[in-house]
Amino acid sequence: MDIGKMRGDEFIDRLEQLCSERGISTRRYKKPTNTRVAPREMINDIADNCQAVIIALSDCGSCTSCSTHDLNDLDKKGLAGVSVLTTEFEQAFESQKSSIGLDAASVYVEHPLQNKTTEELHRSAESAFDDILRAISIEVPSLHTSKAA
Repeated sequence: MDIGKMRGDEFIDRLEQLCSERGISTRRYKKPTNTRVAPREMINDIADNCQAVIIALSDCGSCTSCSTHDLNDLDKKGLAGVSVLTTEFEQAFESQKSSIGLDAASVYVEHPLQNKTTEELHRSAESAFDDILRAISIEVPSLHTSKAA
């Protein structure tokens, strides 16, 4: 789920490419605004049509709060999920998770995002990718398979 943060789409674009390279299919959802929870219809569609959710990319207080509630709503529907946030909001996410009784995964990337180049955002996605897959309990597939001799 693309929460709609400026430059977050470039990070998510690279995550989708990495998934495709490893044979993982994706569906892209984009929230209408990052300062509110996702529309109920979107939450239901994700829960009905996806095996896991990656919510990205929170880098401020209001979007962290809203995406935490989105993750909680999807968790209640039995969907594995991970929230991707910047390091600046680790404490806020952990505190909010605790206050609503959510036991959910998170992956943190370096803060801030807006001043990074596209190449830097892509490298950040690449660095976080295996942790994101592990967080939603997807075996990390290798790009190369070895053949027995």
